[in-house]
Amino acid sequence: MKKAKLNDVARRAGVSRSTASRALNGIGELSDETRDAVTRAAQDLHYRPSPLARTLRTRRSRTVGLVVPTVAHSFYAAVTNGAQRTLEEHGYRLILIDSGEDPKTLTAAMQTLLDHEVDGILMSTAPVGAEQFNVLLDGTPCVFIDELAPGAGVGNVVLENARGMGLLVDHIAGHGHDRIGYLGGPTDRTSGSERLRGFLEAMSRNKLDVLPELVAECEWTIASGFAHAEALLADGRRPSALITASGELALGALVAARRTDLSIPRDLALASFDDLYFAPLLEPSLTAIAYDTPSVGQAGARLLLAAILGEPAPQSELRIDVELVRRRSCGCERDPDAAMIEVLA
Repeated sequence: MKKAKLNDVARRAGVSRSTASRALNGIGELSDETRDAVTRAAQDLHYRPSPLARTLRTRRSRTVGLVVPTVAHSFYAAVTNGAQRTLEEHGYRLILIDSGEDPKTLTAAMQTLLDHEVDGILMSTAPVGAEQFNVLLDGTPCVFIDELAPGAGVGNVVLENARGMGLLVDHIAGHGHDRIGYLGGPTDRTSGSERLRGFLEAMSRNKLDVLPELVAECEWTIASGFAHAEALLADGRRPSALITASGELALGALVAARRTDLSIPRDLALASFDDLYFAPLLEPSLTAIAYDTPSVGQAGARLLLAAILGEPAPQSELRIDVELVRRRSCGCERDPDAAMIEVLA
Protein backbone atom coordinates (compact mmCIF):
# COMPACT_ATOMS: atom_id res chain seq x y z
CA MET A 1 0.00 0.00 0.00
CA LYS A 2 1.40 3.38 -1.03
CA LYS A 3 2.26 5.68 1.88
CA ALA A 4 -0.10 8.65 2.08
CA LYS A 5 1.37 12.12 1.67
CA LEU A 6 0.17 15.52 2.81
CA ASN A 7 -1.22 16.24 -0.69
CA ASP A 8 -3.39 13.12 -0.41
CA VAL A 9 -4.80 14.29 2.92
CA ALA A 10 -5.50 17.76 1.53
CA ARG A 11 -7.23 16.34 -1.56
CA ARG A 12 -9.44 14.00 0.51
CA ALA A 13 -10.40 16.79 2.94
CA GLY A 14 -11.08 19.21 0.10
CA VAL A 15 -8.59 21.84 1.28
CA SER A 16 -5.27 23.22 0.14
CA ARG A 17 -1.96 21.62 1.14
CA SER A 18 -1.06 24.58 3.36
CA THR A 19 -4.43 24.43 5.14
CA ALA A 20 -3.98 20.70 5.77
CA SER A 21 -0.53 21.38 7.20
CA ARG A 22 -1.82 24.11 9.52
CA ALA A 23 -4.66 21.88 10.71
CA LEU A 24 -2.38 18.93 11.49
CA ASN A 25 0.16 21.12 13.28
CA GLY A 26 -2.46 23.01 15.29
CA ILE A 27 -1.47 26.44 14.01
CA GLY A 28 -3.39 29.25 12.38
CA GLU A 29 -7.03 30.22 12.66
CA LEU A 30 -9.15 27.48 11.08
CA SER A 31 -12.76 26.48 11.63
CA ASP A 32 -13.55 23.40 13.68
CA GLU A 33 -15.17 21.85 10.60
CA THR A 34 -11.94 22.25 8.58
CA ARG A 35 -9.74 20.84 11.35
CA ASP A 36 -12.12 17.88 11.80
CA ALA A 37 -12.19 17.18 8.06
CA VAL A 38 -8.40 17.18 7.82
CA THR A 39 -8.04 15.02 10.94
CA ARG A 40 -10.53 12.47 9.59
CA ALA A 41 -8.76 12.39 6.25
CA ALA A 42 -5.40 11.81 7.90
CA GLN A 43 -6.84 8.98 10.00
CA ASP A 44 -8.59 7.36 7.04
CA LEU A 45 -5.38 7.43 4.99
CA HIS A 46 -3.15 6.39 7.96
CA TYR A 47 -1.08 9.48 7.28
CA ARG A 48 2.09 9.98 9.33
CA PRO A 49 4.11 13.22 8.99
CA SER A 50 7.72 12.87 7.90
CA PRO A 51 10.06 13.72 10.80
CA LEU A 52 12.80 14.68 8.34
CA ALA A 53 10.55 17.05 6.43
CA ARG A 54 9.35 18.63 9.65
CA THR A 55 12.94 19.08 10.83
CA LEU A 56 13.94 20.77 7.58
CA ARG A 57 10.89 23.02 7.71
CA THR A 58 11.02 24.04 11.37
CA ARG A 59 14.73 23.56 12.06
CA ARG A 60 13.65 21.38 14.99
CA SER A 61 13.59 17.61 15.25
CA ARG A 62 11.55 17.69 18.48
CA THR A 63 13.95 15.13 19.93
CA VAL A 64 16.24 15.41 22.96
CA GLY A 65 19.19 13.19 23.80
CA LEU A 66 19.98 11.82 27.26
CA VAL A 67 23.42 10.35 28.00
CA VAL A 68 23.83 8.27 31.19
CA PRO A 69 26.71 6.02 32.35
CA THR A 70 24.38 3.05 32.94
CA VAL A 71 20.66 2.56 32.43
CA ALA A 72 20.80 -0.40 34.85
CA HIS A 73 21.19 1.86 37.89
CA SER A 74 17.89 2.74 39.56
CA PHE A 75 18.91 6.41 39.86
CA TYR A 76 19.37 6.87 36.10
CA ALA A 77 16.30 4.76 35.33
CA ALA A 78 14.16 7.10 37.47
CA VAL A 79 15.84 10.21 36.02
CA THR A 80 15.12 8.93 32.50
CA ASN A 81 11.50 8.29 33.40
CA GLY A 82 11.06 11.80 34.81
CA ALA A 83 12.72 13.47 31.84
CA GLN A 84 10.75 11.42 29.32
CA ARG A 85 7.37 12.23 30.88
CA THR A 86 8.09 15.96 30.89
CA LEU A 87 9.40 15.96 27.31
CA GLU A 88 6.42 13.98 26.02
CA GLU A 89 4.05 16.49 27.60
CA HIS A 90 5.67 19.13 25.39
CA GLY A 91 5.70 17.03 22.22
CA TYR A 92 9.34 15.91 22.38
CA ARG A 93 10.78 12.41 22.15
CA LEU A 94 13.78 11.14 24.11
CA ILE A 95 16.80 9.34 22.65
CA LEU A 96 18.64 7.47 25.43
CA ILE A 97 22.30 6.44 25.21
CA ASP A 98 24.07 4.26 27.79
CA SER A 99 27.64 5.48 27.38
CA GLY A 100 29.64 4.06 30.28
CA GLU A 101 32.22 6.30 31.97
CA ASP A 102 34.99 6.41 29.36
CA PRO A 103 35.50 10.01 28.08
CA LYS A 104 35.97 8.85 24.48
CA THR A 105 32.73 6.88 24.58
CA LEU A 106 30.88 9.80 26.17
CA THR A 107 32.15 12.16 23.49
CA ALA A 108 31.16 9.70 20.77
CA ALA A 109 27.67 9.40 22.30
CA MET A 110 27.23 13.15 22.24
CA GLN A 111 28.44 13.31 18.62
CA THR A 112 25.92 10.62 17.66
CA LEU A 113 23.10 12.72 19.10
CA LEU A 114 24.32 15.83 17.30
CA ASP A 115 24.46 13.85 14.04
CA HIS A 116 20.78 13.02 14.59
CA GLU A 117 19.99 16.74 14.85
CA VAL A 118 18.61 16.62 18.40
CA ASP A 119 17.28 19.94 19.69
CA GLY A 120 19.07 19.57 23.00
CA ILE A 121 21.06 17.19 25.20
CA LEU A 122 20.83 16.09 28.84
CA MET A 123 24.24 14.90 30.06
CA SER A 124 25.14 13.03 33.24
CA THR A 125 28.82 14.04 33.09
CA ALA A 126 31.22 16.32 31.25
CA PRO A 127 33.55 14.17 29.10
CA VAL A 128 35.91 17.00 28.16
CA GLY A 129 36.81 20.51 29.30
CA ALA A 130 34.22 23.27 29.13
CA GLU A 131 35.74 25.10 26.15
CA GLN A 132 36.12 21.95 24.06
CA PHE A 133 32.68 20.76 25.13
CA ASN A 134 31.00 23.98 23.98
CA VAL A 135 32.83 23.82 20.66
CA LEU A 136 31.55 20.27 20.19
CA LEU A 137 28.00 21.36 21.04
CA ASP A 138 28.15 24.10 18.39
CA GLY A 139 25.19 25.96 19.86
CA THR A 140 23.04 22.95 20.80
CA PRO A 141 21.59 23.54 24.30
CA CYS A 142 22.86 21.13 26.95
CA VAL A 143 21.87 20.67 30.60
CA PHE A 144 23.92 18.60 33.04
CA ILE A 145 22.14 16.23 35.41
CA ASP A 146 23.76 15.25 38.73
CA GLU A 147 26.87 17.15 37.70
CA LEU A 148 28.21 20.70 37.81
CA ALA A 149 30.16 21.74 34.73
CA PRO A 150 31.16 25.41 35.12
CA GLY A 151 31.28 27.21 31.80
CA ALA A 152 29.75 24.34 29.82
CA GLY A 153 26.18 24.00 28.59
CA VAL A 154 23.28 26.15 29.74
CA GLY A 155 22.48 24.75 33.18
CA ASN A 156 22.81 22.08 35.86
CA VAL A 157 20.46 20.03 38.05
CA VAL A 158 22.07 18.54 41.16
CA LEU A 159 21.07 17.19 44.55
CA GLU A 160 21.65 18.97 47.84
CA ASN A 161 24.61 16.64 48.34
CA ALA A 162 26.44 18.49 51.10
CA ARG A 163 23.26 19.21 53.05
CA GLY A 164 22.20 15.56 52.88
CA MET A 165 25.53 14.33 54.16
CA GLY A 166 25.36 16.91 56.94
CA LEU A 167 21.98 15.50 58.01
CA LEU A 168 23.52 12.02 58.26
CA VAL A 169 26.51 13.16 60.32
CA ASP A 170 24.35 15.25 62.66
CA HIS A 171 22.03 12.29 63.21
CA ILE A 172 24.79 9.76 63.84
CA ALA A 173 26.57 12.20 66.15
CA GLY A 174 23.28 12.61 67.99
CA HIS A 175 23.43 8.90 68.82
CA GLY A 176 26.68 9.57 70.67
CA HIS A 177 29.17 8.31 68.09
CA ASP A 178 32.53 10.07 67.87
CA ARG A 179 34.51 7.55 65.74
CA ILE A 180 32.66 7.90 62.46
CA GLY A 181 33.98 6.29 59.28
CA TYR A 182 33.14 7.42 55.76
CA LEU A 183 32.99 5.58 52.44
CA GLY A 184 32.72 8.15 49.62
CA GLY A 185 32.56 8.11 45.86
CA PRO A 186 35.09 9.41 43.31
CA THR A 187 35.80 13.07 44.04
CA ASP A 188 36.21 13.94 40.36
CA ARG A 189 32.41 13.84 40.17
CA THR A 190 30.13 16.45 41.73
CA SER A 191 28.24 13.98 43.90
CA GLY A 192 31.45 12.49 45.30
CA SER A 193 33.17 15.79 46.01
CA GLU A 194 30.12 17.54 47.49
CA ARG A 195 29.21 14.63 49.76
CA LEU A 196 32.77 14.49 51.07
CA ARG A 197 32.65 18.25 51.69
CA GLY A 198 29.36 17.85 53.53
CA PHE A 199 30.84 15.09 55.69
CA LEU A 200 33.91 17.14 56.62
CA GLU A 201 31.91 20.29 57.37
CA ALA A 202 29.42 18.40 59.54
CA MET A 203 32.19 16.61 61.45
CA SER A 204 33.76 19.99 62.19
CA ARG A 205 30.39 21.47 63.19
CA ASN A 206 29.90 18.60 65.65
CA LYS A 207 33.46 19.06 66.95
CA LEU A 208 34.44 15.54 65.88
CA ASP A 209 37.86 14.51 64.62
CA VAL A 210 38.13 13.21 61.05
CA LEU A 211 40.45 10.21 61.23
CA PRO A 212 42.19 9.66 57.84
CA GLU A 213 42.34 5.89 58.39
CA LEU A 214 38.53 5.80 58.63
CA VAL A 215 37.90 7.68 55.37
CA ALA A 216 38.07 5.95 51.98
CA GLU A 217 37.32 6.95 48.38
CA CYS A 218 35.51 4.15 46.51
CA GLU A 219 34.02 3.42 43.14
CA TRP A 220 30.21 3.55 43.04
CA THR A 221 29.86 -0.25 43.36
CA ILE A 222 28.86 -2.82 45.96
CA ALA A 223 32.20 -4.59 45.48
CA SER A 224 34.19 -1.42 46.17
CA GLY A 225 32.11 -0.68 49.25
CA PHE A 226 32.69 -4.20 50.53
CA ALA A 227 36.47 -4.08 49.98
CA HIS A 228 36.97 -0.70 51.66
CA ALA A 229 34.57 -1.45 54.53
CA GLU A 230 36.28 -4.77 55.17
CA ALA A 231 39.63 -2.98 55.46
CA LEU A 232 38.20 -0.38 57.87
CA LEU A 233 36.44 -2.95 60.03
CA ALA A 234 39.42 -5.31 60.20
CA ASP A 235 41.52 -2.64 61.87
CA GLY A 236 41.82 -2.87 65.63
CA ARG A 237 40.54 0.71 65.94
CA ARG A 238 37.44 0.32 63.80
CA PRO A 239 34.74 3.02 63.74
CA SER A 240 31.63 2.76 65.88
CA ALA A 241 29.57 4.18 63.01
CA LEU A 242 29.94 4.18 59.24
CA ILE A 243 28.38 6.59 56.75
CA THR A 244 28.38 5.77 53.03
CA ALA A 245 27.87 8.09 50.08
CA SER A 246 25.55 5.73 48.17
CA GLY A 247 23.19 2.80 48.63
CA GLU A 248 25.54 0.44 46.79
CA LEU A 249 28.40 1.30 49.13
CA ALA A 250 26.05 0.68 52.08
CA LEU A 251 25.22 -2.79 50.75
CA GLY A 252 28.93 -3.58 50.48
CA ALA A 253 29.51 -2.32 54.02
CA LEU A 254 26.61 -4.42 55.32
CA VAL A 255 28.12 -7.58 53.83
CA ALA A 256 31.55 -6.68 55.23
CA ALA A 257 30.09 -6.19 58.70
CA ARG A 258 28.46 -9.61 58.59
CA ARG A 259 31.70 -11.21 57.38
CA THR A 260 33.46 -9.81 60.44
CA ASP A 261 30.62 -10.88 62.78
CA LEU A 262 29.61 -7.31 63.60
CA SER A 263 25.98 -6.72 64.49
CA ILE A 264 24.27 -3.62 63.06
CA PRO A 265 23.53 -1.33 64.87
CA ARG A 266 24.79 -2.86 68.14
CA ASP A 267 28.46 -3.05 67.04
CA LEU A 268 28.35 -0.67 64.09
CA ALA A 269 25.81 2.01 63.23
CA LEU A 270 25.25 2.37 59.49
CA ALA A 271 23.65 5.18 57.47
CA SER A 272 23.78 6.14 53.80
CA PHE A 273 23.02 8.68 51.14
CA ASP A 274 20.44 7.32 48.61
CA ASP A 275 17.21 5.87 49.94
CA LEU A 276 17.05 3.16 47.28
CA TYR A 277 14.16 0.72 46.95
CA PHE A 278 15.87 -1.96 49.02
CA ALA A 279 16.66 0.28 52.03
CA PRO A 280 13.50 -0.56 54.03
CA LEU A 281 13.80 -4.26 53.15
CA LEU A 282 17.29 -4.81 54.57
CA GLU A 283 17.80 -6.32 58.01
CA PRO A 284 18.11 -4.03 59.79
CA SER A 285 16.37 -1.44 57.62
CA LEU A 286 18.74 1.28 56.39
CA THR A 287 18.71 4.89 57.57
CA ALA A 288 19.22 6.96 54.44
CA ILE A 289 18.92 10.28 52.64
CA ALA A 290 15.85 10.33 50.39
CA TYR A 291 14.95 12.55 47.43
CA ASP A 292 12.50 12.54 44.55
CA THR A 293 14.65 11.01 41.80
CA PRO A 294 12.21 11.49 38.87
CA SER A 295 12.12 15.22 39.71
CA VAL A 296 15.81 15.40 38.80
CA GLY A 297 14.97 14.37 35.24
CA GLN A 298 11.87 16.57 35.17
CA ALA A 299 13.81 19.64 36.28
CA GLY A 300 16.54 18.96 33.74
CA ALA A 301 13.99 18.58 30.94
CA ARG A 302 12.20 21.82 31.88
CA LEU A 303 15.48 23.72 31.99
CA LEU A 304 16.49 22.31 28.60
CA LEU A 305 13.12 23.04 26.98
CA ALA A 306 13.37 26.67 28.11
CA ALA A 307 16.77 26.92 26.41
CA ILE A 308 15.51 25.21 23.23
CA LEU A 309 12.53 27.58 22.98
CA GLY A 310 14.61 30.64 23.81
CA GLU A 311 12.71 31.30 27.02
CA PRO A 312 14.41 32.82 30.06
CA ALA A 313 15.21 30.24 32.74
CA PRO A 314 14.58 31.21 36.40
CA GLN A 315 18.10 30.00 37.23
CA SER A 316 20.86 28.01 35.57
CA GLU A 317 21.54 25.78 38.60
CA LEU A 318 18.67 23.88 40.19
CA ARG A 319 19.07 22.01 43.49
CA ILE A 320 16.85 19.07 44.44
CA ASP A 321 16.07 18.95 48.15
CA VAL A 322 16.73 15.89 50.33
CA GLU A 323 15.45 14.52 53.63
CA LEU A 324 16.60 12.07 56.30
CA VAL A 325 14.65 8.82 56.71
CA ARG A 326 15.39 7.29 60.11
CA ARG A 327 15.41 3.50 60.34
CA ARG A 328 16.97 0.86 62.56
CA SER A 329 20.50 0.56 61.08
CA CYS A 330 21.65 3.64 62.99
CA GLY A 331 20.08 2.62 66.30
CA CYS A 332 16.70 4.29 65.96
CA GLU A 333 13.77 2.27 67.30
CA ARG A 334 11.24 3.95 65.03
CA ASP A 335 10.89 2.37 61.60
CA PRO A 336 8.55 4.24 59.22
CA ASP A 337 8.37 1.20 56.92
CA ALA A 338 7.46 -1.38 59.57
CA ALA A 339 3.88 -1.81 58.35
CA MET A 340 5.00 -2.33 54.75
CA ILE A 341 7.66 -4.85 55.78
CA GLU A 342 5.10 -6.84 57.80
CA VAL A 343 2.82 -7.03 54.74
CA LEU A 344 5.68 -8.24 52.54
CA ALA A 345 6.70 -10.83 55.13
